[in-house]
Amino acid sequence: MKITYYEFGYTHSSRIRTNGLIPNGFRGAGGVRSIMAANFPHITISFAHNRDGSDATGELNTLTLGFGLFLTWAYVSIFGSQAIFDTSSVISDAPILSMQQTSLIAIAYMAMSGLALLFIGVTNQKFLKFYVSKWATIATAVLGAIGTVLIAAIPFVGTPLAILSGALMGVSASLAMALWGTCFARYEFTTIILNSIVAVVVGVLLYVGLTHWVIAPLSGILTAILPIAGSMILWKLTPVPYYLRNEIPIFHPLAVRKTPFALRFGLPAVILGFSLGAVRRTAFTCLLPSSDLTTQLIVGLAAGISVLVIVFAVAAARDESHWDSIFRVVIPIVAAAIFFIPQLGTELNLLSCFIIAGGVICFEALVWIFYSDLAQEFRLSPIDVFGLGRGMLAFGALISYLTLGDPASAAGVTPIYTTEQSFFLMLILVIGYALLPRKRDIRRLLMPIPPHKDGTDHIRKSIEDRVEGATAKPADGDNNSGESPAANSEDDSLHTKGRFHTKCEEIADRYLLSRRETEVMFLLAKGHNAAFIQDKLCISKSTAKTHINHIYRKLDIHTQQELLNMMEEEEPEPQVSSLSAKLGTVSHHMKPAASSKRAKR
Repeated sequence: MKITYYEFGYTHSSRIRTNGLIPNGFRGAGGVRSIMAANFPHITISFAHNRDGSDATGELNTLTLGFGLFLTWAYVSIFGSQAIFDTSSVISDAPILSMQQTSLIAIAYMAMSGLALLFIGVTNQKFLKFYVSKWATIATAVLGAIGTVLIAAIPFVGTPLAILSGALMGVSASLAMALWGTCFARYEFTTIILNSIVAVVVGVLLYVGLTHWVIAPLSGILTAILPIAGSMILWKLTPVPYYLRNEIPIFHPLAVRKTPFALRFGLPAVILGFSLGAVRRTAFTCLLPSSDLTTQLIVGLAAGISVLVIVFAVAAARDESHWDSIFRVVIPIVAAAIFFIPQLGTELNLLSCFIIAGGVICFEALVWIFYSDLAQEFRLSPIDVFGLGRGMLAFGALISYLTLGDPASAAGVTPIYTTEQSFFLMLILVIGYALLPRKRDIRRLLMPIPPHKDGTDHIRKSIEDRVEGATAKPADGDNNSGESPAANSEDDSLHTKGRFHTKCEEIADRYLLSRRETEVMFLLAKGHNAAFIQDKLCISKSTAKTHINHIYRKLDIHTQQELLNMMEEEEPEPQVSSLSAKLGTVSHHMKPAASSKRAKR
């Protein structure tokens, strides 16, 4: 299996900023962005705590809405399938899903999503063109909608249809996770955090609304629409790839030593998935189905507090904020949630509901933040990271679903774990956290590769074919070819651009720059200032400054001139081919052709 990545870009539309004041060192800004036919508000928050004076800036944007809709659908399809098509309150003799059928849907969903995610990770290179195409977005919408609609027919058809429904939704969810993971990995760490935690809150609150406040079967119809609506936003967030737009060139992902990475990365994912599955199952089958208004208000309060906890965890970090700092804050909260599971139904019921709801929200956001930041920080392929990571996480959750707790409590509705099981889950959580790879561990597993072996073979071949077609000239000394000294000079310039791109890749690999830092360094090395970078990459001024400072610190330099000097010293072999050189060649030879066509018209 080759570790590969198909690079995407994301261009913000124009926006209006209004500066505001937020206490405790935060700075906020607001504006609007066009999404489909409507305007979706976004919020930018800057954490001004870095020693060099730069800010860690994050933006709450359309990722929240789209990913929140996907999570809502996933939660409802697994845990709320019995409620969304239940018409027994309207039609007294209407058949309903049995507990066994509901369990089969959940088991088939988790098993198939785990298998499909692992398949996506293993076949990333072979089917990469499909995984990053619009067809994958269409597939996840269609399969998710069909699988949800089939739930309504399960009481009439029987158990086999429950397995089919869960399997279809599992495949849909696996594709969606790979696609959403690719979108998240394009952003800075603070943006990943803000959109992850708020999206989980949106998913939880919409789950409560669909299962309690919308009558069946309307709730089922709305649930079937959710994967379509989420995929529409995903479609908008998946722009034309760089290699077609001829803008910022592709920078290859860093490869890893495959077997050690799979063991070091997969084992803690299974263990954490075991704990996550237990906490998630308790929350979604015990707390959230409750029709008690007080319990629902407690869940809403816990959701709001969870957002504040994650945000202030980022604000309190004194150095670069990465997953380590978030884990240190969230793991104790999750441990407390596990500890209070046996207290449900006792005199501590409301406190237990509050802590468990907050714990599952923080835990769901935490694992998504981890995979997203891992992909963007080390320029790893998000399809590989989410395929392996979320696949193993799904199997861990499935194991806990099958092995822990009585399938039904004395009331015949919810699983509640015993005190001994609770302590066992806390132990499992601690072991998973201890085995989790830190940044230094990931660095040891990295295996930089030359640009001409970056795993994007089919893309490179496509570009080469386009180049050959665009540059075909009469041979054997034909003087009518139209070649001129000026054209030869431009060709030399294109080869220089290819060498420049190669030098940027070599520096990025050597000093382990993140994906966004590599793009910023590329523009800096071309002589552009922070204002140009801010406009080109559609980021804030403080974010651009932060990336520049991070680059200087990693390269152990202090000025842009020192970077330019380093670029001159890092002279690669001229014969090494570069993808950006081919991109430039395509752009050079195809644009004049288009001009000549217009002239003929």
